[in-house]
Amino acid sequence: MKFININNLLLISLMLVSLFVSCSESDQSTQIVSTNQNELVPVSTMLPVIPTVNIVIPTPTIEVVIANPTAEVEKISSKSQDPIAILIDSSSKARYKIGEELVRLPLPITATGETGSVSGSIYLNESGKVSGQSNILVDVTGLKSDEDRRDRWVLRNSGIGQEVLLEIQEISNLPWPLPVDGIATIEIIGDLTISDVSKSTQWITDLKFNGSEVTGLGSTVITWDEFNLSKPTFPFIISLEDEITLEIEFVASLD
Repeated sequence: MKFININNLLLISLMLVSLFVSCSESDQSTQIVSTNQNELVPVSTMLPVIPTVNIVIPTPTIEVVIANPTAEVEKISSKSQDPIAILIDSSSKARYKIGEELVRLPLPITATGETGSVSGSIYLNESGKVSGQSNILVDVTGLKSDEDRRDRWVLRNSGIGQEVLLEIQEISNLPWPLPVDGIATIEIIGDLTISDVSKSTQWITDLKFNGSEVTGLGSTVITWDEFNLSKPTFPFIISLEDEITLEIEFVASLD
């Protein structure tokens, strides 16, 4: 009959107990037996805890600059330059245009009378406003068209007189300070006097700047009745339009 070694039996028992404990523990740890010292050594089977690292990302600061439109407008409106005079050159012209229907022509035409006797000046203050005696004078005795009979009627019978005067009161949309080049469209407001009859008129004027010179074309529309003018009556004229277009084509120097 064989006898079982007590030491071996004890070792087997301990191993079984260790196995049972390792399976039943909730912390998922295991135990192994040291073969050298016959003692249990607990071994953890849990994954290592990775430390949490808080990474702080700074929020960028955005500076929003809001422009002050009021200040910009005030800056622009405060611009000024020395007072200036616009002197009308002798090469300037003034003309009238009237729609006519003639016997000898199948279609209406535009009768045009023109003169080169134009003079005057426009004075502007530091802010670009009209100042002083700003006017344009036209000597209408030199008006010429393509029909001599029409010209004689205009001078003798129309009631136009010898001079037409435009006294300028205001100019709107004028760029200021005046540019050295470029174009602009302005409105000249002034009292127009024809044969002692004065009416306020508005002249739409296109300007072109070129250094110390400015050229332009201004026009307005009047009627015969406004200034008590008489229409010519000739057998060759069937009809005349009620409106008369007046133009001033000027060349001027800046002083």
